[in-house]
Amino acid sequence: MRKSFVLLLLALMAMSVAAQADVKPTFILGPGLDSGRTPYYQTWNRTLSADTLYILTGLYYIEPGYQIEIPAGTICQGDTAATLIVKPDAQIFATGTADQPIVFTSLKAPGEREPGDWGGIVLLGNAPTNQDGYPVIEGGLLEGTYGGGAAGVGDPDDSSGILRYVRIQYPGYRFQLNNEINGLTMGGVGRGTELHHIQVSYAFDDSYEWFGGTVDAHHLVALGGTDDEFDTDFGYQGRLQFCFGLRDPEYSDPTGQSNGFESDNEGSSSSTADPHTRPVFSNVTLIGPQRTDALPIPGAETFQFSGVLRRSTQTSIYNSVIAGYPWGFSIRDPFTIQFCLNNTLMMRNVSVTASLIPTGSTSTHDESRWAGVTAWFDTPGFGNIGSTPRLPSTVGFTNMTSLIAPNPAPVPGSELDNSADFTYADLQDPYFTPVTYRGAFAPGVPMDQQWTAGWTNFNPQYYNAQTAAPEGTPVATRLHGNFPNPFNPKTEISFSLPDAASVTLKVYDVTGRLVRELSSDQAFTAGTHTVVWDGRDANAQPMPSGVYFYQMQAGDYRQVRKMTMLK
Repeated sequence: MRKSFVLLLLALMAMSVAAQADVKPTFILGPGLDSGRTPYYQTWNRTLSADTLYILTGLYYIEPGYQIEIPAGTICQGDTAATLIVKPDAQIFATGTADQPIVFTSLKAPGEREPGDWGGIVLLGNAPTNQDGYPVIEGGLLEGTYGGGAAGVGDPDDSSGILRYVRIQYPGYRFQLNNEINGLTMGGVGRGTELHHIQVSYAFDDSYEWFGGTVDAHHLVALGGTDDEFDTDFGYQGRLQFCFGLRDPEYSDPTGQSNGFESDNEGSSSSTADPHTRPVFSNVTLIGPQRTDALPIPGAETFQFSGVLRRSTQTSIYNSVIAGYPWGFSIRDPFTIQFCLNNTLMMRNVSVTASLIPTGSTSTHDESRWAGVTAWFDTPGFGNIGSTPRLPSTVGFTNMTSLIAPNPAPVPGSELDNSADFTYADLQDPYFTPVTYRGAFAPGVPMDQQWTAGWTNFNPQYYNAQTAAPEGTPVATRLHGNFPNPFNPKTEISFSLPDAASVTLKVYDVTGRLVRELSSDQAFTAGTHTVVWDGRDANAQPMPSGVYFYQMQAGDYRQVRKMTMLK
């Protein structure tokens, strides 16, 4: 009888193979679940598979001389504090496509995800910085040194590998205040590294931060980060084009200093450290927390400047637009102001609205705060527009009400249309692609035809890591693979119901003996549900290691799957 039952279980499993094509086995990368910041060292060349769901754990270091290859369509979930660190002389090859991006996301369930659920990605290289010795990257990563060993020394063409068509969701571990891992952190990364089509969403600090290095990047998205969107320090000198930042007003930095751009040469306002921080940005669109022409948002004081350029930075910005931040630019120290006046720090063809505060508002954000450079910004011939506060609609943003389906393409004929200028010396570099418009998006072009189409996700809270699809009401009844598997001492068994139904869920051993009935004709609502098996039988006695089967029945639906307990 038991033999016949086992055969029946196997037959049911075979019948459901087609229905299970989207269910992936899971694999732990690192020291194991709940290991916090325990280090793990990859000392061999590793290739992942898009057919497996990976769980990143601990401080996962790729050691010098080795690489990790991540193919298109791979999904990796980060456990608490888990961080992927690529050391100098190591490489990552994360080669997603527009149709199959690579996704790093939170291990938490849909609806429970928050910024800082896991660490993020840290790239470290040998390119020059303006720091002496080998600085340690922020975030408490004591093994995270980078650079060439002395200020101005290093290989500007150094390669840390490839990140293309990659999403990084809910990262940003806070080691301590003002010492955090960002969404994508780069220290001394060289221009031999390929970075493009990357989206960082809901980082618990900066979305992107560069500490020195020369790496270039294009087609970057920053969504809902708590601190700055694009932060540059320690002599970073890369070229960047087509960058988009979008704020979620519900998330800001606890310091109350959330800005669009932020840039420093290093820690001193009179810094003369070389090389100076001088990235060149073109075609950037930053949309602050006030996306529409409504009254200022509650808690707007936690957001501040369209950009903070300070401490002797020489950051230059061209052909860009910033709307919806409470204040304009803060260029706040004499050295940085002098770089403005001698045309070392360039801001050309830039539209900035800052928020228009209605008469009678109690908000303290009632000025653009140009910090003594209003006359410089409005110099005839610079092509800049916006030192006087204006509304987002002024520059052509008329459809920014949705955060999860944004439309940052300005209307044709607006201030951003046909107003780009690529005659400046910085933009004569062949790395930059001349276009006719300011900002990251072509005016009047539908978003499904813009460069963000297909591979980005502006609603990552409800992203299903198993199916790589939005998490909503299931379209079919389905029994999912248990997690973790193998497991010890407990595992979670999930199933989906398109409609309310009564569900029976049972566990059998390999002989066909009923071990445990987890639910018996129990009523469940439509949606995805999870039941935990603690590895014990009906008498609360622990079961031995081995293979077990779990069977679900809901109406006419009947399905069996296999799991393994290891002790």
